[in-house]
Amino acid sequence: MGRLAVYIANLGKYLEGCGCRYGQWLQLPCSADKLHEVLEAIGINDQYEEYFITDSESRIPNITINQYASISELNELAAKIEELADFDYEKLAAVLEWESSMTVAGIIDIIDNLDSYTLLPGVDDDDALGEYFSTELGAFDAIPENLRYYIDTEKYGRDLRLSLDMCYTSYGTIIRD
Repeated sequence: MGRLAVYIANLGKYLEGCGCRYGQWLQLPCSADKLHEVLEAIGINDQYEEYFITDSESRIPNITINQYASISELNELAAKIEELADFDYEKLAAVLEWESSMTVAGIIDIIDNLDSYTLLPGVDDDDALGEYFSTELGAFDAIPENLRYYIDTEKYGRDLRLSLDMCYTSYGTIIRD
């Protein structure tokens, strides 16, 4: 499986009691020809014009696909996901863990604006956040070395957490810049 797939079923046949037998998995992104082929295979025609999504699979956690989501929007989303570098893929997963209940359009907007987020992998609590800012970003560089040991990095991290637009996720800390 790629990064996004949906199971499309014939709504008319479903309502007639045929269940989802008139359905098929569609790997996204796909061409217009492939979509037409799948719709034809599940019996979408003049008599049965409507379809719906009964299931979805994604390697990106926290993506919820509405049963009536637009296939063209989902195709655009899948194409954008495919273009992501590994680090941006993790950044997206972290943002989606933070921003729950996103629409497809909302996720596309996040991907288009991923550069407005910063992911700090491995930073998962106040102490680690304070340590990261003090050592990696040099927040304490102006303080003499012998005095730095008296600074409580956990409390510093807590203060940072309260002042930043951020969230601890299973991927690390995600900060909205």
